[in-house]
Order: sequence, then C-alpha cells, then structure tokens
Amino acid sequence: MKKAIFLVLLALLTLPAMSQGRKYKKAMNAAIEKMHKASDAAGEMELVPGFEDLAQSYPDQWFPSYHASRILVTSSFEESDADKSDALLDRAKKWLNRTMELAPEESEVHVLESLYYIGMMSVDPMTRGQLYYEDVLAAIQKALSLNPENPRAYFMDGMMTANLPEFLGGGPEAAKPIFLEAQEKFKAFHNDDPFWPTWGEDLNQDEMDRLNE
Repeated sequence: MKKAIFLVLLALLTLPAMSQGRKYKKAMNAAIEKMHKASDAAGEMELVPGFEDLAQSYPDQWFPSYHASRILVTSSFEESDADKSDALLDRAKKWLNRTMELAPEESEVHVLESLYYIGMMSVDPMTRGQLYYEDVLAAIQKALSLNPENPRAYFMDGMMTANLPEFLGGGPEAAKPIFLEAQEKFKAFHNDDPFWPTWGEDLNQDEMDRLNE
C-alpha cells in the first residue's frame, strides 16, 4: 500500500515536468522548422522573438538562446548602418552570454562566440580589428579543442585565415586547405538532436567556389 501511494505521488510530481518538456519540444520543433524554411536573413529575423520567448520560458535550455544569438549576429552582416549593426550585436551578446552560461564546454557555443566577434570587427574593421582579433582566434581554438570534428569550427577558421594578410599567415591560398577540411567534416558530421546547429555547409562551399574562380 505504501509503495502504491509513493508511486502515485511520484507520478504527480513528475507529470508537470513531463508536460513542460513536451511543450518545449513542440515549440522548438516548430521554430526550427520555420528557421530551415527561411530563405534569407530577413526571414530568419522574424523568428528571433520566438526564440527569445522560448529562452525566457525555458531558462535551463541553451538551444533557444543559441539560435536567437546566431540569427542576430548573421543579420548584423546584412546591415550597412553601423548603429543598427551594433544594436543587433548588443542584442545577440545578451543571448550569447546566456548560452555560454548554460553550455560553457560545448564546441558549438564557442563557434558562435567567434562569429559574434567577427560581427563586431565587421562593423568597423580598421578600428575594431585589433580589438577582437585575439578573441576570434581564442574562440575558434576553444571550439576545436572541445570537438575536433566540429565542421563549423573549421569553417570559421577558414574564414578568419582567408581575411588575414598574407604576412600574418593568411590569404586565400592559406585558407583553401582549411575550407577543404571543413567540407570533409561537414560530410561526416551527424547529430541526432533536431535542435542542433546545422548552418555553415553552404557558406563553406561558397567560399571554396570563390577561391576556385
């Protein structure tokens, strides 16, 4: 009898958590599906408030804040107005910080960190290049150390190398083998989690096509 009562109480305690988990997965699946269908940065930006709401509603989950931050950073690249770019990056930093607090040892999070710093540099390369250069490199190396098979870490390494002066070991020829390695990593990479980051493979191919022109 006591065992039966205990099991009933246990069920009553766990049901709310299970219900919350189902709601989270349903909402995230819908948001991720829309993100994959978005055809451009403007389409993705429409999804940011939804990811932000999910990040607020489920503060122990890192995927919503990750996706919100990633979209905001990539949207900043599309802005020609420096103030608007900075506003997007400020908003992205909030969610990047949240993501790093929740998953500090996840390679993908440090890839996102490197993307954010490149976004900061892109607003004013002449002024900010020296400010964030070391931060970008450190984030990429951290991502690679945590997961040497992460293709997005190699892509970011290739991007950074391609845009460095040749006297610093950069340039198209130096970047080409890194993009090739990233391509192989993208082909081999697999993660069963439907919320996992999937971006980068098409961008990596674009860079390779540009180098082969």
